[in-house]
Amino acid sequence: MGCNFGDLDGDGFLDFYLGTGWPAYEALMPNLVFRNRAGVDFSDVTTAAGLGHLQKGHAVVFADLDNDGDQDVFEQMGGFYSGDRFYDALYENPGFDNHYLTVILAGTRSNRSAIGARLRLVAGKGDESRSLYRHVNSGATFGGNPLRRFFGLGKAEIIERLEVFWPTTGKTQTFTDLPLDRTLRITEGREGYEPIVLERVSLGD
Repeated sequence: MGCNFGDLDGDGFLDFYLGTGWPAYEALMPNLVFRNRAGVDFSDVTTAAGLGHLQKGHAVVFADLDNDGDQDVFEQMGGFYSGDRFYDALYENPGFDNHYLTVILAGTRSNRSAIGARLRLVAGKGDESRSLYRHVNSGATFGGNPLRRFFGLGKAEIIERLEVFWPTTGKTQTFTDLPLDRTLRITEGREGYEPIVLERVSLGD
């Protein structure tokens, strides 16, 4: 009924969540979450993560809703018929002590929301480097992620560079030596970046 992808453990490999079921009343089954195992394969971690909600799932959203550096999950729940309605579910991520970077893009010649922009981040640890790729869009079916792009960086020690490809001009901006564990705004065609401080919020209030 719905699916989306995000990085639950902040290791840079995208996991995915499935909202299961179909319109009939008897179509109840746990929603499912699969963890990306370093790009090799996926493991079903539904029970371990506590995300196996037994109700029909639709829109799935991965977002850092409390601004603490990891992605939480929101899912719209309930069936097709009025008697099959249910409350929506919000899952707060307990965190995995991994580094991250969040990037907000602002287009000038490209569209303001930078939809269609492509990002490549190179992170390093010791003598090893790794590239992470993101594309600015809303996410997957029956759901939408924030347009700000979240990079889980695992135990990376440095961000070597970030490349931003703008869809209208076809130009690429490159930024080096970016800070870890920050939110940055990048404006098309403007040198440098702007640090953004997001207020922490409590999801339990």
